[in-house]
Amino acid sequence: MMMRKSVPNMAYRSARIVSLAPRPSRRLSCPRSLVEPRPSIDPLANKPRAATAAPGSVFTVYTPEEVDALLNEHKDRLVVIMCKASHCKPCKKFMSTYQRMAQLLPDSLLLDVMGDTSADTKKLMVQWGVKSTPTFRMYRGGECVATVTGAKEAKVLPVLTGCLRDGERGRSLQPEDLEDPTTDDDL
Repeated sequence: MMMRKSVPNMAYRSARIVSLAPRPSRRLSCPRSLVEPRPSIDPLANKPRAATAAPGSVFTVYTPEEVDALLNEHKDRLVVIMCKASHCKPCKKFMSTYQRMAQLLPDSLLLDVMGDTSADTKKLMVQWGVKSTPTFRMYRGGECVATVTGAKEAKVLPVLTGCLRDGERGRSLQPEDLEDPTTDDDL
């Protein structure tokens, strides 16, 4: 009796061909709703918003109308607006310094505007001529008196302190003053 060797060999080959064949792609389900906004990775973005803009803290502004209202309301003091973008890593890194700056400049109002969150804020950034972020705009009496771009304290601070009037706290502010006193980097 003669055995056919090719039959088992053929079955092995066909099984192997099937296992090497590409599998149909599996559709993965999304664990979160696409309607809800994605949470920010910026730790400062998830903090609750203050009810009103107050000196000593950074207030986030979401619309051009809010910007205009705050500039009209605080004409007697220096208003600093940080123009930033959601994808800007230097902006995120500078936010802790900007918060510290707000604490050390109690006579000034520090705001931040996320320039890529809505069509209105995008138009505002174009209107202001913001080409890169972060860009800081200093206002006195509702008028822009200075603009500086970059996330370096040594670049921003001289322009900002130069806009302060005599008698306003913070005129002698130095980059070393902005270091967080709660951390010790010398260890």
